[in-house]
Amino acid sequence: MMTTDDSERAHSFGAVAAAYDAGRPTFPADALTWILGPGRLQILDLGAGTGKLTQVAAALGHDVVAVDPSEEMLAVCRKLPGVDTMVGAAESIPLAHASVDAVIVGQAFHWFDHARALPEIARVLRPHGVLGLLWNNYDTVVPWVRRLHRAMIGEDFLAGNDEFDPMPTLLQSDLFSMVETARFRHWHDLDRSGLRQLAMSHSRVAVLTESRRESVLDQIDAIYDGTARPPEPLRMPYFTNCYRTRPSDLANYRRTLDAPLAPPL
Repeated sequence: MMTTDDSERAHSFGAVAAAYDAGRPTFPADALTWILGPGRLQILDLGAGTGKLTQVAAALGHDVVAVDPSEEMLAVCRKLPGVDTMVGAAESIPLAHASVDAVIVGQAFHWFDHARALPEIARVLRPHGVLGLLWNNYDTVVPWVRRLHRAMIGEDFLAGNDEFDPMPTLLQSDLFSMVETARFRHWHDLDRSGLRQLAMSHSRVAVLTESRRESVLDQIDAIYDGTARPPEPLRMPYFTNCYRTRPSDLANYRRTLDAPLAPPL
């Protein structure tokens, strides 16, 4: 269950939409291809934010609708050509029953109220659809990345509980079947301003008081100055954890009872 602190952090992204778009990495195209498979699909990017994952899906030739509760984040996402956007939440998806082939979630599933969101996701998926979850995680084996991570998330880093594992939530649900996993490597090039904006885009930094936030950003600047070798960009190493699953037979049966199949978007 989301705590009051979690809720505050979840709603902090709208205020830092520009920093999020500038500082956050994209997602590897091969990761999304692993989730979606071949063919042109109708896709819901749920919790789409500024469209980092949306853009990858659209570039692969899919038809994408991006849904996010933040109007500020979607304002950035709307700049992507050929993408529909809708303000909405995972707990009340503004789409018809059985209307999409895939629901993809990049860097957002941990913010959902899963007891309400998973039935909604199962509702909008077609019978043979797929749910794909993706997280970009820092490769903290690299010493300077480890220092950066510690500066941004504080004592949680030392406790080792910053990463969210969706597997228990998915396995406990009777609405989805077997869960498959994969991991992909990629890098994101940043200059001094980009690294600062990456830090600003993190919820733990966004909710700090101004003085504490500036203290963190000073640490980020110091890490860049001690690591980068301009004019070469600073290459931030990531690995992307991916999960894919499909609606269970029970979910498909419930769908036939609850509502008729919807026409395509």
